[in-house]
Amino acid sequence: MSSKQERVNRYAQALWLAQLERWQQAFDQASKALSDKKLSALLADSSKSSADKAAALEKALPADAPVEIVNLLKVMVDAGDAGLVDDVAGRVAQIASGRSEAIKAEITSAIDLTESEKEQLRKRLTDEYGAGLTFSFSVDPSLMGGLRVRVGDRLIDNSVATRLAALRESIAAVVR
Repeated sequence: MSSKQERVNRYAQALWLAQLERWQQAFDQASKALSDKKLSALLADSSKSSADKAAALEKALPADAPVEIVNLLKVMVDAGDAGLVDDVAGRVAQIASGRSEAIKAEITSAIDLTESEKEQLRKRLTDEYGAGLTFSFSVDPSLMGGLRVRVGDRLIDNSVATRLAALRESIAAVVR
């Protein structure tokens, strides 16, 4: 038999986790909506009013999106911080898990990744390193192909440029 306090804690934790999951889903949906080129262009257009931007954002989000998240997104868009949505989502998860510092996952690719590819990377890295990662994606054509992933202080370089440099070094070592 559990004590009253244990039952209260269990209910409170269940409520917190349900709300957190709802917010994470809303952040994921917002991230997908903000990746739409038309919406991104409209939100970045300084000639558009805040009301127009807010209306476009609301239209792009699901009708059942939590009002707290919708309001936060409106504030972020108005401040020009729409690009921070993934980082904020990661920080919320990190705070919920009790970690004091965010672990940043920086993914650099030779070409733009699709949203599906980004989502697969997010899932894989979250599975490996835990929730609370903040993700940033960038493009560096000099990689020629593959990815360079830095999570915290760990670097995974699977780029064509690095493989070619390693091959050049091994050939140079044999020739000497």
